Amino acid sequence: MSASDNKIVNQENKNSADIITWREYEALRNEMRREFRTKDDELKGTVDEIKQTLDATNVTVTGLSDQMTDIQRNIADMRLAIENLTAQQQQDDDEDPELADDAHNARGAPRGHRPRGWVPLGRNGRGQDEEDGLGKPKFSIPKFEGGADVEEYLTWELKIEKLWSLHPHYSEDRKIKLASSEFDGYALRWWDSLVRNLDEDGAQPIRTWRAMKEAMTSRFVPTNYMRNIFDKLTLLRQGVKTVDEYYMEMEMLMQRGRVRTCYGSWAFYTPRALYSAGAFDALRSLLYSA
Repeated sequence: MSASDNKIVNQENKNSADIITWREYEALRNEMRREFRTKDDELKGTVDEIKQTLDATNVTVTGLSDQMTDIQRNIADMRLAIENLTAQQQQDDDEDPELADDAHNARGAPRGHRPRGWVPLGRNGRGQDEEDGLGKPKFSIPKFEGGADVEEYLTWELKIEKLWSLHPHYSEDRKIKLASSEFDGYALRWWDSLVRNLDEDGAQPIRTWRAMKEAMTSRFVPTNYMRNIFDKLTLLRQGVKTVDEYYMEMEMLMQRGRVRTCYGSWAFYTPRALYSAGAFDALRSLLYSA
């Protein structure tokens, strides 16, 4: 057999191998159908899961929107309260010009030795109904020991501020003396050292309650306090807490941050975890627009 004959025989054998029977074709077709049905069922299941997820997301977004509305309302109320407190503080500072004149004259009077910043306790016995016969107040001054806990100082300052709001006729000098009268431990030694050093250096003494707060804040409130508050708000998660518990914790952190606004520090903060990106940005814009 010649070479050309061998080539023809091999080609015929190859063509015979490529031919499949009808039964084999039906088996292949049925297998492909089963595969398509399986993929189709899986795709439908995935689509159903996506729909359920979208429905749940819509419910969550609706709930967050309602919460944001409530929070905005609370923020507006808190901002109004802060404005009222600021106005009241300004009014207290502007009151009693005669007492301020007495304080100025007393510091320059030659009678005996009076420490710098001495201010008399009002006129015509004003405030005597709130004091005993020895000139001591009938209410208790909160004690402060000057520990490392920032909240100890902030709580003490808040209590003192409430006392002064109940007794607006008190002079600045008396506020300082009453507030420092209940210092103990480290706070007592720190305050005594501060007053003594100012006197020895010929520096301006602390004559107002506001100046006293600034000095104490500088010592007992770390410079990173607001950053820590911001970090806590940023990392705040609801977890197993109820919505009320979660909001209360967030509000407490916000109130702690607001305590520092009177010292010219950061403004308001909200937890990023509470809202979706759009809601967080909207609330952040609202807070910083003031």
